[in-house]
Amino acid sequence: MMPSPEHPTKTRTRDIIGYALGEGAASLTFNGISAYFMLYYTQALGLPFAQAALAIAVSSLWDAFVDPLVGNLSDHTRSRWGRRQPYLLVGGLLMAGCFYCLWAVPGFVPRHGLLFFYAVAVNFLYRSAFAIFYVPYVALGFEVCTDYHQRSQLQAARMVLGMATNLCVALGWSLFFPDRPGGREATSVPANFLHMGAIFSLIAVGLTAAVLLATRRHITDTRATVAGPGKGLRAHFGEFRDVITDRYLRPIMLFTCVGMIASVFVGMLQMYLYVYFLHLTALQKTMVHGGGMVLCALGAMAGPLLERKWDKKRAVCIGAAIMAGADLLAVFLSLSGLLQGTTTWAVGGHVVPVSVIVFGGCDMVNWFGYGLLSILGISMIADAAEINELESGVRKDGGYAAIFSFTTKLVSSASVLVAGACLKWVGFASGSDRQTPSAIHGLVFLTFGLGSFFAALVIPIVLRSRISQGFMTKVKAALAEKRTKAAA
Repeated sequence: MMPSPEHPTKTRTRDIIGYALGEGAASLTFNGISAYFMLYYTQALGLPFAQAALAIAVSSLWDAFVDPLVGNLSDHTRSRWGRRQPYLLVGGLLMAGCFYCLWAVPGFVPRHGLLFFYAVAVNFLYRSAFAIFYVPYVALGFEVCTDYHQRSQLQAARMVLGMATNLCVALGWSLFFPDRPGGREATSVPANFLHMGAIFSLIAVGLTAAVLLATRRHITDTRATVAGPGKGLRAHFGEFRDVITDRYLRPIMLFTCVGMIASVFVGMLQMYLYVYFLHLTALQKTMVHGGGMVLCALGAMAGPLLERKWDKKRAVCIGAAIMAGADLLAVFLSLSGLLQGTTTWAVGGHVVPVSVIVFGGCDMVNWFGYGLLSILGISMIADAAEINELESGVRKDGGYAAIFSFTTKLVSSASVLVAGACLKWVGFASGSDRQTPSAIHGLVFLTFGLGSFFAALVIPIVLRSRISQGFMTKVKAALAEKRTKAAA
């Protein structure tokens, strides 16, 4: 029996899980940089905050502009190994190697004042490798799964596998940065970061190999035919223009980017809160950081359940409301003076670190909301790509994946640059283990106050999207009819 729009072909669970393994390689390295880069280069190596943030921002900006080119090349690749897998192999290996080099800083670099230029160069190389891997990887997911609801399940699996591997990032606090009473702060010792970089790089190589093996059955020989109108710069920019002006894509990209701004402020600055506001032990850092990843994965798992009940738009609104509420509670408790970073209670003869529990809980609930929001956003982008195929007659999964990556990275780079500048603005001292109370309060506001503001902005934006289950059912029916006529 041929699949119908109401009963499309289902993707096997093992294919979904196998595909999701690739998220581990990308997320482990990317989030490893997000978690430790600023601390390493500012606190261990003494690079000024503004320069460290600039190194991340300009490389992310470069990555954003490379993405559309990689997406176009991927869509038009002629290969017996398919359009996507060759890029996964090359990009994954380069990504792991560049990640290691980011922490293996040669001794002559800081001695000759070249640290900023080294950080920029290696970040540029890493971001290029990341684009080569990630854009075709996301596009491959659009092809592996075409069912409206299963698209959410596939993105949830990606998030869960990504968060599972990213527990290594959280475990890094205990494994690579152990507490030494009376000694230097563990995040001020360069050797600790080098050990972390070596282990994470090896894991990334293993996960790259795993996703290639798991998706080999989806390889299609493209030497004879390639989707798309043509090659060359003119065709490339034409397809880029068509995708970026898609009226169905615009509200999805807008709410995704606004939600990402909220996550950048929380994700980038929470590490400083761990060390200078809450004064967490290595075990507590692992629990709070790892707990955020676990809740993010649970949010991703809840996404498909909520969208089946209320559809994707309302489920996104629920995720945004959870983020905004958790962040707003954290900033209120702190700035109102109800809780300080080191507040404890004596309960039954035991000292309970109530501030760690409350602020850590708010942080983790925030990531639950973001996990829910983000996977549904990517699922809706796959829907927009299918609508475009109906209108244009061309499937541009690589182009849509590239625009998603391009836009989010552009926004992320700007957010990182602003967050780094804000650290200096609130009076945070680079290279110092002691910070003023005003700087700490400013840090809390930047992390949770701005996080709640941008999360709340997601709700009115996503409600403008026209994509729904009923609408996509009609699109799939029209697309199936069009394909049947073309085949006849």
